[in-house]
Amino acid sequence: MMRVPFRRLLLVLGLTSLFLAGCSRDPNIRKQKYYESGQRYFAKGKYREAVIQFSNAVQVDPRFGDAHYKLAQTYLKLQEWPRAWQELSRTVELQPENIQAHIDLANLLIAGGRLEDAQEHTDFVLARQPTSPEIHESIANLMAAKGNLPASIREMQKSVSLGPNRWEAYLNLALLQLKANQPDAAEVNFKRAVQIDPKAGGAQLALGQYYQSRGRLPEAEQQLKSAIAADPQNPEARASLTRLYLAEGKKLEAENFLKQVKKEMPDNSVGYRMLGDYYFSNGELDKATAEYESLYSDHPKDLQVKKNFIQLLILKNRLDEARKLNEEIPAWGGV
Repeated sequence: MMRVPFRRLLLVLGLTSLFLAGCSRDPNIRKQKYYESGQRYFAKGKYREAVIQFSNAVQVDPRFGDAHYKLAQTYLKLQEWPRAWQELSRTVELQPENIQAHIDLANLLIAGGRLEDAQEHTDFVLARQPTSPEIHESIANLMAAKGNLPASIREMQKSVSLGPNRWEAYLNLALLQLKANQPDAAEVNFKRAVQIDPKAGGAQLALGQYYQSRGRLPEAEQQLKSAIAADPQNPEARASLTRLYLAEGKKLEAENFLKQVKKEMPDNSVGYRMLGDYYFSNGELDKATAEYESLYSDHPKDLQVKKNFIQLLILKNRLDEARKLNEEIPAWGGV
C-alpha cells in the first residue's frame, strides 16, 4: 500500500481547511447558499423560514436583485403588503427589465388604490411585451379599479385569448362578468378554470361560492368539498363550507365539521380558531371561552388566540385573569 508522508498529509489538510474557510467567507458563495436555501423553503410553503434566508442573502449583497424579488414574492404569500411593496420597488430599481416584478408591483399598487403609480408600470410592460397575457390581466384590474367595467372585461378577454391555458385568467374574467351581471357567462368561465386545473383550489372555491350565491346548494356543497380536497391547507374553503351548512340549517354538521378542521389544521391559526369563533358568533360564550382556554394552552405564543381569549374572559367577568394576560402582551399589541 502506498503511504502518504505525514507532513504532506498535514499540508494537504491545512490547504483544504484554508480553501473551505475561504469559501465560507466568499460573499458570492454565502449569498447563493442563503438564496438556494430560501428557494427550498419557499417550494415547501415554509414562508417564514424563506424570509429569513432571502433576507440573509440581501444582507450579504444588498444589490442581489433575484433575492429581493424572491423576498417580495414570499411577503406576497404572507400577505405582508408593505414589505412586499418595498422589496418589489427595490427589485425594479436593481432589475429595471424584470417584467414580472413590474406586473406584481402594478397589481399591488392597484390593490392599494395608487392607480397612477400602477399605470406607470403597466405602460412600461405593455410597451415591451404587448402580447403578455399577464399584462392585460393587470390592465384589466386597473380598469376595474377605475370603474370602467366594460374596458376591464375586454382586457381580461385579451388575456384569455393570449394565454388560453391559464386558469387564473378565466377565473378573473368570471368574477368581472359577475360584477357586470352576466351570471351565465361567468359560470362558463368558472367551469373552464376548474377544467384547466382541477387542483386549483381557488378556482374550485370560486365555483362553489358561485353555486351558493345562485341558491344551488347541493352543487355548492359538492364543489366546496372539491375545493378542500384540492387545497387542504386553505381555511377559506372550509369557512365557506361552514357558512353553507349554516345556510342550510345544519348547525350540528357545521359544529362537527369545525371540530374536524381543528384536528386537521393544528398548525394553521385561522383553521384551529374557527370552532371557537363559531361558538362566539352564535353567542355561546361558555363554549367559546372553554374552547379558547384550550387553544391558549395549546398555542400560548399565538397572539390572536391570546387576544380573543382575553376578550372572552372580560365578557365572562373574569377580569383578574384577563388583566393578567393582557399585561403579558407588549403595549403595541394589547387588547
